Amino acid sequence: MMMIYYDQNPSSWAVLILVFFLAVKFFRACYEKYKLDHIPTIGPKGVFTSYKTVYRWITQANEIIDEGYRLHPGGICKIPTMDGWQIVLNGGKLVDDMREASDEVLSADVFTEEVLQAYYTMHPNVIKSSYHTDVIRSPLTRNIGPRLSDIYDEVKAAISEKIPLSNDWIGIAAKEKSLDVVVRTANRFFVGLSLCRDPDFCDLNIKFTSNVFYNSLRINLFPKFLHPIVGRIFTTRNSSLRRMVKHLKPVIEERLRMREQFGKDWPDKPNDFIQWSIDAEAYAPFSQRTSVEDLCVRVLFANFGAVHATSVAFTYALFNLACRPELIETLRKEVQTLTEDEGWTKPALSKMRLLDSFLMESARLYGVRANGLMRKSTRDFTFSNGVTVPAGTLITVATRPMMRDNAIFPRGEEFNPFRFAELREKDGEGFKHQMVTPTSEWVLFGQGKHACPGRFFASTVLKLLMAHVLLHYDIKFPNASRELPPSFKQFADFAPDPNARVLFRKRADC
Repeated sequence: MMMIYYDQNPSSWAVLILVFFLAVKFFRACYEKYKLDHIPTIGPKGVFTSYKTVYRWITQANEIIDEGYRLHPGGICKIPTMDGWQIVLNGGKLVDDMREASDEVLSADVFTEEVLQAYYTMHPNVIKSSYHTDVIRSPLTRNIGPRLSDIYDEVKAAISEKIPLSNDWIGIAAKEKSLDVVVRTANRFFVGLSLCRDPDFCDLNIKFTSNVFYNSLRINLFPKFLHPIVGRIFTTRNSSLRRMVKHLKPVIEERLRMREQFGKDWPDKPNDFIQWSIDAEAYAPFSQRTSVEDLCVRVLFANFGAVHATSVAFTYALFNLACRPELIETLRKEVQTLTEDEGWTKPALSKMRLLDSFLMESARLYGVRANGLMRKSTRDFTFSNGVTVPAGTLITVATRPMMRDNAIFPRGEEFNPFRFAELREKDGEGFKHQMVTPTSEWVLFGQGKHACPGRFFASTVLKLLMAHVLLHYDIKFPNASRELPPSFKQFADFAPDPNARVLFRKRADC
């Protein structure tokens, strides 16, 4: 009888599995490259040699996107990445084409679902229903004004705790403290006073976003047919949800009990994200809006959208102020005049044109991914220049080089703190050049119907944070440095140096 011997060496099996994965990725790459052969390639063009660019993408994505923008201005090119071939639009009419396309053809949701592996890293409910987006767009945004005093109260409390007032200069790890302050401020609005100051609750929401990104990277290393398996291995979703349920279950159950007893309104009814979600009759069925697990998922997602992006913007704003202390007095005067005249109100914040411009310029140069405005084609799509991309194509925009383009922003590599305030002085431009107003040139918060629904809240938080710092602190870099610390680069993302310290002291003229 013929005997079949199996190699029991685990390392041999590991090699075979690795070879199998590489073979699957190779044939997939061959097929995708064939479909996109008519589009110019950045880097080596061969199936094997293109992997040099994939390797470069890990640490030099910005340089690759810049190269494509320089070689194909206003045009289109393709880049091999760890997620497969990506089509990059280099500004011009092509970006308008993408913005105007329907979701049924170029889908932001499908891109997010596949690249972030949202089913596994976030929760299936986020894919089935995105009613939290409607809650953010409507009741949350509508209540920024009425709740502004609470938001600013948390700004004051969090900053005073994380950045103590002292007559001597104190070095602060800006990125870490920015995260701590932003997560508390955001959740004062989302879940209320007691939970927003709970250390475990804050830690959970800070780590959730990082885990989504890191876990999605690991899942995407594997072929799609293995995602149902590895997606359950490489995820911290369930542990995050259990922690959130532990915090929110008593709160939600009490809200539901009060609703059952008194109806839709009762004395001292909370006015926060949890309650707006429970009351969101126009956006979701009752069974979903009263599910403890589902509401916990929505709070996690709200934090995913709010905390990290806002804290990065705040950190870079502190960096830019620290290396340009001559700006402090001008910005401080604007804030002090408006808050003395109108108080800490939404109208006062909206009139802080110099501060808004400073924050925009900081974000323009330091707060934008190398590429953004991401979509996936669900059908073949033809751009206005005649180039057709097939269904299943990942499409992005070269956002960082666009925001630094001299043809769009004169002397675009230079930091001009009041660039946008000056533009708003022109006739008919008063409302256009604001942080919250998306345009063809200003893409920080996205474009068209997919513009970030939480941008009004993010802008409010940033202004409150910076305004408070300006009124109460002097700020500079160690050794009076005029240079920003180098950014940490990973793929197309930029992050502030986590080790960079900023010096704070109590405002000298107080």
